[in-house]
Amino acid sequence: MSGHLSDEQWAAAVLDESGEAVANHLRECAACREEVRSFADAIGGARARIRKAAEQPESFWREQREGITTRLADRVFPQPWRRFVWGTATVTLVLLATTLLSRNAAPPLPKAQADPDDALMRSVQKSIRSDLPQALEPAALLAQEIDYAAETRGNP
Repeated sequence: MSGHLSDEQWAAAVLDESGEAVANHLRECAACREEVRSFADAIGGARARIRKAAEQPESFWREQREGITTRLADRVFPQPWRRFVWGTATVTLVLLATTLLSRNAAPPLPKAQADPDDALMRSVQKSIRSDLPQALEPAALLAQEIDYAAETRGNP
């Protein structure tokens, strides 16, 4: 093997997953062997500290549980029905305000345009009412009904 180990070979050697070529190089190269040993010692020390930290006596875990239970008991949780009431009240007020404001802001309805046929019929009616011959009496009745319908339509 020419030169020293690559990064992948270093990782494999430290984790004891290296192949035969890496093992041969470590037997021959004292610098690489010492480097791997220092890495392995550092990893082994970290592993031991982690295990020691995780292996706590039962009293430690009991204190942890009691502390968590105490904090949860002291905590005030919001009641969901209050949030629902506030949400409903807010939506109701917004809808009410929108309804009231839209009624006041509505443009006035346009007045109905005079129908030209209706105006012609009224003029015919006026001429019919004056000195009405007997033959035109049915037309006069028709004109009166149209006039009455126009009045009721105009006055709701």
